[in-house]
Parts: sequence; C-alpha cells; structure tokens
Amino acid sequence: MHCYMCKTDFKTLSAYVKHQRDLHSHNKHMKLICSCGGTFSTLRSLQAHWSRFHKSEELHEDIENDKAERREATVEKDYEYEDNASQEHVGDDTFNSSSTDEDLSQEEQMKMFEKRIIYMVLTLQTVYYSSEAAAEFVVSSLMELFLAVSTNKLDVKTLAVCLEKLKSSHIRKKKATEYFRYIEPISRSYRTTTNKKEIKTVKYAYVPFIQSLKNYLELPEVQADLNRVLPAYDPNCIQDTYDGMFARYHSNFSSSTYLKIELNSDDLTVTNPISHRAHSIFFFYWSLLNVAREKRSRQPAKRLVAACPKWARKYGSLYHTMDDFLMGMHELSTTGITISINDTDVTYYGGLFLSLGDYPAQMSLNGFKETVSATHFCHLCDIQHNNLEADIDYDFQSITTDEYKRRCDDLDLAGDCNQSFDYLSKKYGINSRSLFDEVYDVIRQCPFDVMHTLLEGVLPNHLNAFLDFCSTAGYFTMDQFCREVNRFPYDESELNSKPHLDLASADLKKQNNLGMPLTSMQTFYLFINLPFILKNLLHSSDFPQYQAILICVDILSLCFSNTISITTPDQLRSCIKKHNDLFRRLYPGKMKFKFHFMTHFPTIMKDFGPLIYTSCLATERKHQFFKGNKVRNLKNPSLMLARRHELWLCVNDHCQDGSLSHAALADGPNGVVDNRESISDARVQFVIAHLPSLPFKPMSMLKVFNSSGYKYSKYSILNLSKEHFPAMPIVGKIKWIFYDGKNCAFICNLYAVKTYVQQLRAYEVEETNTIECFLLDDICYKKPLKLVTLSDGSLYYPLHPYGKSLSIL
Repeated sequence: MHCYMCKTDFKTLSAYVKHQRDLHSHNKHMKLICSCGGTFSTLRSLQAHWSRFHKSEELHEDIENDKAERREATVEKDYEYEDNASQEHVGDDTFNSSSTDEDLSQEEQMKMFEKRIIYMVLTLQTVYYSSEAAAEFVVSSLMELFLAVSTNKLDVKTLAVCLEKLKSSHIRKKKATEYFRYIEPISRSYRTTTNKKEIKTVKYAYVPFIQSLKNYLELPEVQADLNRVLPAYDPNCIQDTYDGMFARYHSNFSSSTYLKIELNSDDLTVTNPISHRAHSIFFFYWSLLNVAREKRSRQPAKRLVAACPKWARKYGSLYHTMDDFLMGMHELSTTGITISINDTDVTYYGGLFLSLGDYPAQMSLNGFKETVSATHFCHLCDIQHNNLEADIDYDFQSITTDEYKRRCDDLDLAGDCNQSFDYLSKKYGINSRSLFDEVYDVIRQCPFDVMHTLLEGVLPNHLNAFLDFCSTAGYFTMDQFCREVNRFPYDESELNSKPHLDLASADLKKQNNLGMPLTSMQTFYLFINLPFILKNLLHSSDFPQYQAILICVDILSLCFSNTISITTPDQLRSCIKKHNDLFRRLYPGKMKFKFHFMTHFPTIMKDFGPLIYTSCLATERKHQFFKGNKVRNLKNPSLMLARRHELWLCVNDHCQDGSLSHAALADGPNGVVDNRESISDARVQFVIAHLPSLPFKPMSMLKVFNSSGYKYSKYSILNLSKEHFPAMPIVGKIKWIFYDGKNCAFICNLYAVKTYVQQLRAYEVEETNTIECFLLDDICYKKPLKLVTLSDGSLYYPLHPYGKSLSIL
C-alpha cells in the first residue's frame, strides 16, 4: 500500500489506515486510495475491494470491527469504482474498468459532462437546500474556472489533487485564514447554578477583538475615512458624532484618527424550522464611528464581538463573554495596535465611545436593573418610579460620574449584608458595578436608544391611546383606519416596510402594553404619513388629541434628521415637553416609562450629534444576516452563527484573488443608462446647449443613479436647496439625470412653494413650467422624498425627517 501524499509504502492495511488517520484525516470524511486508483470511504469497502481484486497480494488484515470508521460519511470515488451501498457505509463494491470516457464520441462526452454538472447542481438544491441564486453562482464559478484552466493551460490532475484537499472543512478554514484572513471564533463554556439550584453549562463564542479590528482597519475604505480631512465645526450644520460636544471637548476623541468604538447589544431568537424549539441568543457588535456615516448603516460595518444564550445574562455570562473585548480595549487605549499599510507600520489608539442597545440589554451590560421596577428606574437621573406621571415634565439634574461611583461603593460595602444590599440595589437601580466602569463614563456614554424608545415605545403607545379615543368618540372606526392605512399610496422607498394593520377595537385594547403590532420602520413610515391618512378620516381636526399626535410627527422628524443645527436640541426639548404634558392630561394613567427616557434626547443630541447615527437601526439591520440563515443544528448555536458570520466577512472583505476589496462597506456611485432617451437625441442636446449652469459635458443620460445610500431616478422629488435650513425649500422633480463618470446633474421641473400647512405638517406646492439644473454635490438635503396628492388635487410636500421644527406649538 502506498501513500501518494507522503510517498511512503506500507506493508499492512492497518499501518496504512493508521497513517491516514494521524496525518491526513482532518475531518470525518476520510478517503482511502488503493494502489490501483480506487477511492474508498471506509475500511470495510477497501477490504472488500482487496479481497475481490488483489487476493494474490500479501496485504490482508481483519478490520471489520473498526466501529469508528463505520460512522464515516461516504465520499465519491475516483476513476470507475462505485460503492452501491455508499449511503450506509457498507455493502458490495464493484470496480468497472471497461467503460471509460475515451470510448465515447465528443458529443456523448459533452452530454456526460452536462449530466454530471446538472446532477451536482440539483443535488445542491434538493439535498443541501441551496437556493436558485446559489446554483447560478456555482455554475458561473465553474465556467470561470474552466476558462482559466483552458487559458493558462493548467494541469487538470494537479488541480484535482488540490480540490481533493479542499474537501476537508479543516483545510478550507485553514486556507481561508491564509488567503482571506478568516478569524475562527473561540468557543468557551462554564458551569453556573441557577436560582432553582440547577447546574447548567453556558456555551458562548467570541471573536478575538484585536485581530478583528486590525482586519477592519486595513480595508481601503476605512483607511480613506480615517485619513480624510473633517469639515470645520459649523453650528448650523452638525452632521456626525465629531460635531457633538462630547467629541469636540474630549482630550482623545477630538482627534480624527483616535478610534471611536461603538458597542451594540441586542437579542435575537433563532428557530429550528424542523422543530418548534427556539433559542434566544444575545449578540454583541462593535463598529467604528470614524467611518463615514453613510457606510456605518451597512451590515459589514457591524463586526461581531461575541454571542451567548440570553438566559445566561442573569448568571454572570457577561463577565466571561466580554473578557476578550475588555482586554482588547485596554490594549487599544494604552499601548495601541500596529498594522501594516502599504508596507508601513501605523499605530492606532482608541477607546470605547459609547454603548447602545434596547433597555434590558443596555441595563444588563452596564450592571443596572433590567426592569423599571427599581425606585430609580432611569440610570441618567433620579426620577422616582411612583412619580413617573406627576414628574414627567420636571427637569431632573443628571447623575454625575462621581455620584455613580459613590453608589457602587455603597453597594460594595453592603455586599455581606443581603438585606442592605437588596435595599440599596433597588433604590439606586444598580445590580453591580459596570464592566466598563474603568473604560468609559458609564452615565454619559450609555445613552438611551432613539429607535427602541421612540419607534418601539412612545409612538405606538401614543397611537394606541389616540385610536382608542377616536373609535370610542365616534370619529372613525378601527376598520376605517386600517383600510386607510393599507390603501395609502406609499412611496417606492417605503414599500419594503409598508405598514399594514388589521385590528378590531377589542384587539386594540389587548395591544395596550405593546402599543401596535408594527415593526420599527413600519411605525416610522406610518407616522410620516399619518396626517394625510387622518385627513381622509376626520371631518375636523380641531381637537387636542389630534394636536398631540401631530407633535409626535415633529419629534420623529427632529430625532431622525441626518443634519441638525445648534438650535435643534432646544426645539426637540420644547416638542417633548409639550407632548408629555398633553399626553398626561388627555390620557391619564397611560404614561409609559419610555416617555421619560425621551426627555433625555436633547442632551444626548448635544453630546453626540444627530440621533439617527447613534441609534440601533443599523443593529436591527445587522440581525437580518442571522435571520436569513437556515439553522438546523442548535447544539451550540452561538458558535455556529459566529462561524458563519466570520466566513461571510472574509468573503465580503476580499476579492477572488485575495486582495482587499474596495467596496466592502459600500458600493461607489453608479447608475443605469436610460435606454429610452439617448444623450445624443436632438431634444436633449438642445436642453444641454441652453443650460449655462451645467458645468460639465455629460457623457451619458441615466434613468437611475445611486450614491451614498440614496437612489435617484426620473420623477424623484427633491429638496434642491443649497442651504441646510432655508426659509423655504426649493422643491423639484427630476426630469433628466446627466453624468460624466464623476459629476452628476439633475434637470428638474420646479414646484412653487405656497405655504406650510400646520395640520398636515407639509408644504403645499403647485407645479410650474420652470426647468433648472442642479448639481448633486451642491444639494444639501440629499434624501429623495415624495409628493402627496389629496382628493381635491392639491399637492403637498412632507419634508421629513428634518432638523428644524416648522410647527407652531
């Protein structure tokens, strides 16, 4: 017996098999090769082959009782050998050497080749549950590989040996690490005792933080953003975290190259589709706030820190799960990390800028109580649990870092006395000192999240109370409201999260604690369009409940604006104060704790800039990666999901040749050429010739242009103003899109802006015949919006979200 990989001869089957096990078997799919070329998956099939074809040779040993090899999976055999009972790993083996491809004509060989490819693709789809897109990818990749083999005249047998090695998952991961910098997640476990005195094993997985950060920093897009020159601070144009007071006045974070790390945490339920068993997994992500804001919302910008079972949070899992991240943050802030950029060593320093999550996750991560049952349920101020509604409009003084540390010291002193500890713990709302107490300011850098507070708390609860009042008072029925919501003409950008309701009045009351059965983005789009939906239902809007629900639209618009001014936080504070006061008077007893959390938004906005860029919207989007994965093996879901994520990242960050991708975080500007109208058309050339404001010569005319996450197309409605907060917007509809490969210009039909309608929170406009040219780079408000046409034919332009309140409170 001969090993072709080591060029070693063996006298017995057992010696040969032992050699294969020790050196070449990296997974359970071990492959045994006979000297005649036959390939076998088990010792039994190899022995049967030797008994049948090589009896005269003195190589025999009884190995039928090798139980371990009976569990091995069947591997396809090379040449013309076939194991008829391969799926059971036992059976009669045959070796047919009389039929070869050489006996077939060229046409028959092509048919045989087609059969094998089709069979492989169908097997992937039916047996391994691959999608149609996956099958198309496999066929396209095979085509490219065969063309490369033909062009470069590569040796096919050598390539076959190379592929043979890649059948091992161990080898594939090893090569992924070598070529694409794959990071293998590390799995750990520990034993804990539950409240019922049960001993449970907690399994968790983490991704080495420093290595993950180094890989991320080497990406060309990240390097470009780290080395860009940030604009000077403009109080009328606050766009990102670097414009906030915290970063501007911080000794380290004021530097553009000092790494600002954001930590996110949230849970996700993973369900096995074969059974009804579900696992709630707690995920931790980190992201780099130095990267341009439009890239941070993409899935690849959120990197995995760790994953653990949600239930284990109560039993000290965070101390274990976050240990590597904490050590990495200590290294980053003290000695720094060094990476090689263009063969030059560059050292970066950084720190934890802030942590974000929903209320239970945020509180658990920082040692506070996860429920609002504590006397001091808010970690930012000292509002009392029992006085929520009475004190909702009181401006409490913020808890300082020194005060927080003093309270933690009190808990430490009372640690030996359970009664005193429980009393102080409930009084302060603190379970233990935060893991990050030495890393950042636990009070100031642990803000409330606008998405969970507003979209999953205040707005749906207020809408529930408003609808209950309207249906009871006879303004409209729930059936009428649901019908208007479902048939409203939503814009193309709203269709993916279009709200849909089917609620009766009785079901509405059951939703009291949840608010409304809507997702975060469905709630967002419902409130943006709510004034127009209610316009069709209400004969009169002159009642206080309607005015209160309109203030929700103002708060939503200010909180989710991507550009604010120095006066925006004060406008937001006025809106929130008016809203909470009205809600308390109109709906007594229905105040929720998130109504108070919202009162801290103006301070958070001053510290960190626009709230949309320090929210959990990107975290929810990141969850879509795990929700889109088919999960069948739930023995260690934390490790399995972490591995899939890291494998996906190494593919996302690299090109096929192993070089770093220049589009790992976001695609560059791109467009689709208009096939109906050409740039050479006489009418188009006439327009170009009579546009003195067009500063470049167009090379093409597009029907769609994508840039910085926005999609512009013919008939898109834009605010074309060259100022961020003008007295009146310039509203236009795109007629043509000109592009020269670098610059983009919109030829627009303008609308005359008549007035701002308070009851609709929108501008009334009318179409004109004026056509003007605008460069995309000159437009300040780049988000495409829409026009709403009412039944009387009037046109309205809802400018939301917007960093300036236009309402009269």
